[in-house]
Amino acid sequence: MIHTPLLTVVLISGFVDSFNPCAISLLLLYISLMFTLQKSRREIFAFGLFYVVAIYVTYMAIGLGLIRAGVLLTAYPISKIGAVLVILFGLLNIKEYFKPGTKFSIRIPLKVRGWVSKFAFRATVLSAIVVGILIGIYEFPCSGAIYLAIVTLLSAKKTFWTGLPYLLIYNIMFVLPLIVIFVLATNKITTEKYINFQEKHGRKLHLILAIFMIILGLLILKLVS
Repeated sequence: MIHTPLLTVVLISGFVDSFNPCAISLLLLYISLMFTLQKSRREIFAFGLFYVVAIYVTYMAIGLGLIRAGVLLTAYPISKIGAVLVILFGLLNIKEYFKPGTKFSIRIPLKVRGWVSKFAFRATVLSAIVVGILIGIYEFPCSGAIYLAIVTLLSAKKTFWTGLPYLLIYNIMFVLPLIVIFVLATNKITTEKYINFQEKHGRKLHLILAIFMIILGLLILKLVS
């Protein structure tokens, strides 16, 4: 049975998580690289499809592992730990807004960015899948705390199987805006506009994420108290 307040939290959290600056900036970088390699819009769309599916499957696998671990452990203390972590990550995002690139930076490591570029230049379906998996794993420093908070909340409120539909919905919401951005960005001019917008307002996304993380953490603490 679907619990409406919990479903609302899951829907909003998945949607907000999808707008983390790491995922968006690397998606736009990937698309612009495809244009540089003179790929057709059809090829770009095909690569993007596998890229998004790879991110979805990777994020889903991470969530399944976390929710399984949370159910097996004492759920309520784990959910409180998750809430505290998401608040801490919110504070780190506030730090990133005012002092970007300093100690404990909320960014994908440069080494991983190098791996992404290496595979992206191959411009094959396999490389799109590899890039999607890498992004799914390593974008956790940006906003993974939101996902962790939701998973620990599901562990406290649901069993593994009753929590699974919420996890599926969360990940659909997570990739949906990325799909929209990708479809619109298959136009080179639109991509350039997105990149300029990202460069100009990317830091503000850290602040928005930070505020949401802190609110989410406080809400979870209230729900599990």
